[in-house]
Amino acid sequence: MITALVIFIITYIFIGLRQIPRMHIDRPAGALVGAVLMIVFGVLTLDQAFAAIDMHTLLLLLGMMIITVYLRIAGFFELMADKILSHSRTPLQLLIFITLSSGLLSALFVNDTICLLYTPIVLAITAQLGVNPMPYLLALATSSNIGSVMTVTGNPQNMLIGIYSKIPYLSFLGALFPVALLGFVVSISVISFLYRKELRANAFSSRPALPAYEIRKPLLITSLVVCAGVLTGFSLGFPYPLVAAAGAVALLLFGGVRTETVLEGVDWTLLLFFSGLFIVMHGVEASGLAKAVINSAGDLTKLAPFGQIAGLSAISVLLSNVVSNVPAVMLLKPLTQSLGNSDIAWLTLAMSSTLAGNLTLIGSVANLIVAQQAKKTVDIGFSEYFRVGALITLITVCAGILVLVAEVKLAHGEEAFASETSLSPAHITVTSEDLKNLRTYRIVLLCDTGKARTKGLQGFRELASDEAALFVFPAPKAVTFWMGSVAYPIDIIFVGPDGKVLRVYPYCRPGSLEYYPSIERVRWVIETAAGSGIKAGDRVNIEGAGGNSQKWN
Repeated sequence: MITALVIFIITYIFIGLRQIPRMHIDRPAGALVGAVLMIVFGVLTLDQAFAAIDMHTLLLLLGMMIITVYLRIAGFFELMADKILSHSRTPLQLLIFITLSSGLLSALFVNDTICLLYTPIVLAITAQLGVNPMPYLLALATSSNIGSVMTVTGNPQNMLIGIYSKIPYLSFLGALFPVALLGFVVSISVISFLYRKELRANAFSSRPALPAYEIRKPLLITSLVVCAGVLTGFSLGFPYPLVAAAGAVALLLFGGVRTETVLEGVDWTLLLFFSGLFIVMHGVEASGLAKAVINSAGDLTKLAPFGQIAGLSAISVLLSNVVSNVPAVMLLKPLTQSLGNSDIAWLTLAMSSTLAGNLTLIGSVANLIVAQQAKKTVDIGFSEYFRVGALITLITVCAGILVLVAEVKLAHGEEAFASETSLSPAHITVTSEDLKNLRTYRIVLLCDTGKARTKGLQGFRELASDEAALFVFPAPKAVTFWMGSVAYPIDIIFVGPDGKVLRVYPYCRPGSLEYYPSIERVRWVIETAAGSGIKAGDRVNIEGAGGNSQKWN
């Protein structure tokens, strides 16, 4: 654990400082240094390091990058900016159009790309109109982060979450679209208030016009057709990496652009950065360091849904601004899984880690892209950005928490956290057949829906000796369990409708391919850490989670 901690610190010195004397180390190289150190010093084996690299995420990133390159070559982004921004008649209208257009485009394509392409456009338009570019550049940076929150493909950390959680594209969009919409309103309101003098100027004497740009119509049509197909594939539930890769291949085959030209536009350094981070973070997790840090944050599973959402959001915002949002998502994966591995937990992480990028100038790569590209025209200082970003972050994260809590309530517990379905702390009491022994377990994972029962403990954190997962079936039935990807030994206890333990499978091994049938009809199944000592014939009383003492909600 100490070795992993030292390597983690070294990695983030390289990634964070990037200007160590005589060492020209950038972010991808820093991540690669950390990855190699994890192997050299024995935290991970070489095979474990290779296995830690999530090819699903890398393929999704690569596919979306290639599609974006084709759209850029076709002139799509300049065309969109021209058609939208040219309608501006006043400074406030220009601010609104920049916010909405960059935000919505960031939802469909990676927000870093939108900032890279939009910054020169904003600078050219503001120079032409003779207005201060600062509020418009800040609007671009903050709104690209806000807009990217609503989709799996909006930013790299959302792609990670989409792969981890397997949340359907439209479900992700439906849950976080209100957050983005409120975020746009907040961003426009805060910037228009802080820069009210600049934005009170008279109407423009002429319409904003972009510098000359080229539209390659056949390529544009082909690219848009492929994009429509990709979005359709996402919406129909096909695997994200496969759909993105298929769209990229279709454009490589029919786009009519030299492959070398396309591949030059791919951000290979970002893919290298991700690969290195996967290894470093797996080393941190495998060493037990991540678990120790998360445990020090307190047990969020004991809180009500509001507390869980607010607590995870606070930790995510803080960590995202310490180590950046992509590594923060990797580090917080076990904590999110401990909250029932539910969709709402993953959506909370997506919301908070993305909106956290608006807190400081170095909070997201999108911010740095805007600042770097605008450097020759206007200097976006740390304090200048912070007075806008801090206020926007505080308001949008609070709004996001309230939106997600409201969605939990509206879902009537279907996608709620484990504690949502109980009005009081849920416990299981097991009394031995001879009445001499009594054991009490706190329910930390409640599987009361088909989806939750299928997922079970897969990906969930290791259970403590006094914790349990409870599976509830609407009607007694014979069921069969298996270990799936549960990474630690457990006891599986089958309980009949009368509260009597019918069958126990002790010490079910991690990675086992065995099946564990109940044989008889059961009403509940309890999973505990191995060594519970529960035996057939013991009596079970379930309090606060649909058991014998309280009706199922």
